[in-house]
Amino acid sequence: MSYEFSDAILICLKRNKRMGIKPSSQTDIANHFGLSKPYVNQLINGRVANSVNTKERLDEIKRYVGMDD
Repeated sequence: MSYEFSDAILICLKRNKRMGIKPSSQTDIANHFGLSKPYVNQLINGRVANSVNTKERLDEIKRYVGMDD
């Protein structure tokens, strides 16, 4: 995870908010996946151990927010 990744996620969330679609916040992501808000923040900002589960969660989040690879 890098600083650029968190920026890209936040840009996608801002775009969604402007367009009036979900997800438009980290709270929307947390609610959709049944995760806690602090955990989603830690995932996005790269403060979670790099594991297979973390990579899968991040891929799910990327798809959900509409981020292209």
